[in-house]
Amino acid sequence: MYLFFMISGFLFVVGFSIILNFLYELFPINKLTKFLSPTENSIFNKITISIVPNIIWALIEILILGSNCYFVLGFILNIFINMCVMYVICYGYKIISNSESNTAKVIAIIFSSFFAFLVNYLALLIGISKHINTWYSLIGILIFTLIFVLIKLFPPKSEFFRGASE
Repeated sequence: MYLFFMISGFLFVVGFSIILNFLYELFPINKLTKFLSPTENSIFNKITISIVPNIIWALIEILILGSNCYFVLGFILNIFINMCVMYVICYGYKIISNSESNTAKVIAIIFSSFFAFLVNYLALLIGISKHINTWYSLIGILIFTLIFVLIKLFPPKSEFFRGASE
């Protein structure tokens, strides 16, 4: 069952992240598209393109897998590894070619999501024998979502969050 949800989640997150990557080309700029798609030229906005799809997927799968004691840990590791691998691929390509590419961004989304869901799957397998209340998992995801929204709306004053142009 865990493998099915990890493969489904991987496909959902990759597809939705690629759509978010090209959001401005599909829809006009408004407050919602500005929040969902990276507008500022900051490192944080570029490597967090798949956080919103991961949050949505976690809320979908919480009803089935939320009683696993490592559900929230797997979710947080998924986000962390996704951002780290995305950073390494995107900025590694930028160092090599001195430019940014949508192809490199799509490859980064695919590989980062693969490694992130692999670690998430392993974390869920470790916690099979122990069960907790699903509300604890939901509260953990909502706290993470609240912190992410606050950082997106009120980014700290550093180059990582606001970009070099500000």
